[in-house]
Amino acid sequence: HQGARLGLVVAIGRSKEVPQGAGRWGRAATMKDSMAEEYLQSRIQQAKQEIAKIEKRVYDAETEYFSCESSQMGTVLKGYEGFLSSKDNMRKRARTFKIEDRLFSLSSRTSPAAKEEEREAENQKSLRDSAGNKGLTKRSRSGREFKHSRSTENVGRY
Repeated sequence: HQGARLGLVVAIGRSKEVPQGAGRWGRAATMKDSMAEEYLQSRIQQAKQEIAKIEKRVYDAETEYFSCESSQMGTVLKGYEGFLSSKDNMRKRARTFKIEDRLFSLSSRTSPAAKEEEREAENQKSLRDSAGNKGLTKRSRSGREFKHSRSTENVGRY
């Protein structure tokens, strides 16, 4: 009976039935499968490292863009209305920017900006929780804040 001659070999998380008489060939197939799995795992790690490098470069480029002199009057993302309404002394001031300004970095969940935003949210949550124990109430959002957070919360995040 042929069913009695079948053995079970486990490879890459699933089982394969190999005839018992195959011996050497069954082991060779398993070895090839494990080598393929190792290769694919190494490629995944390489891809993750490459993505991390690219995200860091985007983060650094955004920092440079927001820190340069021309961004004091406006940015591509927010517009340049500040240039027309500003005075000379305002133009020379160093511009600060928020994490929400990093639209490109925030489009990836694994970027440094997204991780920074997560840490900030956790800190605010813990502060809110500790403030809640002291009897303080949470400030409600204005319509503008609510609309802004809703529109940028999940933009491009996959």
